[in-house]
Amino acid sequence: MKSNILKLLASALLVSFFAACGDSDSSSTSSNDANEAVADSVAIRDSINLIDSVRYIDSVRITDSLNIIDSVRYKTVKKYLDSLRITDSLNIIDSVVTRVLDSINIIDSIHITEKFNVLDSFNIMDSLEIHTPEDFLGACNESTKGVIKKTFINEAHRYYCCDNQTLLWRIATEQEMIGTINSRYVTQSAVSDFIPVERVFKGLADDERLVVILRHAERKDGSGTDIELTNPGRSQSQEVGAKLENGLVDFYYAGSEYLYTHQTYYNIALRRFDAYTEGDTMEVLNEKWFVKNQTSYYKALYDEEDDGRNVTTRWAYKGGYDDAFYDLKTRSSELLEDYLIPALEESGRRVGVFISHDLVLIPLVSYVSEGRINLKYYESPENHWLNYLAGIAVVLKPDGTKVFYAVKGLDSGTMTLPIE
Repeated sequence: MKSNILKLLASALLVSFFAACGDSDSSSTSSNDANEAVADSVAIRDSINLIDSVRYIDSVRITDSLNIIDSVRYKTVKKYLDSLRITDSLNIIDSVVTRVLDSINIIDSIHITEKFNVLDSFNIMDSLEIHTPEDFLGACNESTKGVIKKTFINEAHRYYCCDNQTLLWRIATEQEMIGTINSRYVTQSAVSDFIPVERVFKGLADDERLVVILRHAERKDGSGTDIELTNPGRSQSQEVGAKLENGLVDFYYAGSEYLYTHQTYYNIALRRFDAYTEGDTMEVLNEKWFVKNQTSYYKALYDEEDDGRNVTTRWAYKGGYDDAFYDLKTRSSELLEDYLIPALEESGRRVGVFISHDLVLIPLVSYVSEGRINLKYYESPENHWLNYLAGIAVVLKPDGTKVFYAVKGLDSGTMTLPIE
């Protein structure tokens, strides 16, 4: 670049020299033309103007154009405290609900300081306070398996179940929670004996509804679904119907898949002079409702010839047999909450009469009485079996609470001979 400038300056000096030394008369015109052409072509000072055109310092202006300090402005743009607002935005306690068996209880976990001092902000030793379910619920072991407990964790009431298989606390299912709620009403009801079913019915308030589950009346011998009632069985049913007579209250009826359960409620409705004598068939009212798997092993163990009465009553009153039966409280609540109460509500009537079997009703009686009513057939068959047309009743109050009863349609809630 410097050599080019020198060459241009040298050319300019030569042009000036020739112009000064030329002949004024004979060569003035040609010399002037030549000089003028050279001046226009090069025009060193005005056209190129090296200093003004290049202007390295002013044109690029690295300092002013990029202005790194002012443009990026790390401190102002990021502004960690105002932009992120970690304390308010994350709000660990409210926003993140840890559901790992509720064993991690995060308390004031992130304390952000003004300087964003990592050591102060994530003080792990001080921030995490770890609890296990046992800290709230106690031990889950053989003596507490199947137990459902309620506790207050992370500002909420929660239900936990001591799992039968793992012997670890887990979140209770919705049905298990309902079972626990119903168990509270069972405890409050304090059932200790059978009372006449008509007493519960006649004490019903205008805004209350009633679910009644009864064992069928006396039937003929046999094992098929088409077995009918005996004549005494029809009379027994009509006797109960007379006790429940009240034309102002509409009844809903349902039976199992067995004919004699439908004949039982039909005769009740007939004697009530009910406009509705037909009912529904509900499979859940069959006698195997509480049975999870076959009980043949246990029947053989106890040398039974009575269709499992021994093992069923052992389970209903002593527990155990987890491989053969469902959990008593949970299964009882499921029958009520998922099937019987919804069926009554759908019918639009105030009283529902559901006819089932002894192997369903005996566990239900044990459940609502918390074992106080003695139907322990396994100890003694004498007078320890459920009588015909006996069972349970549940009063449904408008606020959602329930009152449980053990009821009898005949003179006694129990019978001596275990014969259906």
